[in-house]
Amino acid sequence: MHKKYSMKKLSYKSSWLFLLIPLGIVFFVLVPEFEGKYKKYAEKQLTLQKDIYKLDSLRQLQHPTSKDKHLLKKLEITVPIHTKVYGKEKFLYFKTGGMLLVLAFMGIGMVTTSYISNRNKTSSKNKQVNFTFDDYTNDVIGEQISWEAVESSGSNFASETFKKTPKGYKITSSSFTKIFAWSFLLIGLNYVVFSFYEYYQFNTSPLTFMKGGKLFFTSGGPFLLIGCFLALLFSPKVHIHTRKRKIIVGGEILPFQQVYALQVLQKFTEGSSSSGSYFSYELNLVTNKGDRFNLLNHGDKQYLLSDMIKISKLLNVPVWNAGVV
Repeated sequence: MHKKYSMKKLSYKSSWLFLLIPLGIVFFVLVPEFEGKYKKYAEKQLTLQKDIYKLDSLRQLQHPTSKDKHLLKKLEITVPIHTKVYGKEKFLYFKTGGMLLVLAFMGIGMVTTSYISNRNKTSSKNKQVNFTFDDYTNDVIGEQISWEAVESSGSNFASETFKKTPKGYKITSSSFTKIFAWSFLLIGLNYVVFSFYEYYQFNTSPLTFMKGGKLFFTSGGPFLLIGCFLALLFSPKVHIHTRKRKIIVGGEILPFQQVYALQVLQKFTEGSSSSGSYFSYELNLVTNKGDRFNLLNHGDKQYLLSDMIKISKLLNVPVWNAGVV
């Protein structure tokens, strides 16, 4: 028996107001704190410059007094120390400022992509769509395939998206997840670059392999590696070539002729608390041999169903559904 569903492609959720949280923290907390510390730093730098000028003047004296000699010895000790300390403090401000810029980029980027996504959901182009799911119980392959999830992981937001390319289509990570990955990478890169530059500025001993490794992993190295891993993890996982009529998915190359149906299912991910639990959804490709390959896997049901309709029409195959409405 065929099941017919009437649904809107996408619906609205106002989340742009969350932008007020990072903006408020930055404007009312971080900026005043940063300004106060920078003012103290500038005052110390001014004092240091005066001491450097005084030290140079004392060194030029032909007949210094005992007081001048005492001050000279004092400045010869304190000036190099303060130069190094204030120099390291300057790099600390660079690192902190760079991190704040990246966090601002991450917050604004995530809220902006969320706002654009929600605006697309309310677009007048998203009219009511009638779609008929086929009954898998009347199909030999449909009765044999598993309805367990293909992917053990999931997300509670639209972490993947279906996009057009010059060669056809691809399924890749959403802008939201890419911003998350790039934020990790940039935070790590910010600390690694400034840490190594600081080492070359204030250390006379050569940077050995062991010292470099320690500096890398005690600065932003772990964040940099996590960012690189996430960037690779969020790279396109499915390519659909419309001219060559083939799909590259799960390390396999499947001709369109082998695609038999699509399968949409719901799974529940239980978190550490009730608030951390959520439903997510899978759209899987089913071959004429009964093999399944995951195409989409995320928690935004309306986006997944919208992409499901597009893929179903593109491949001209039925969709089997077990309780996802």
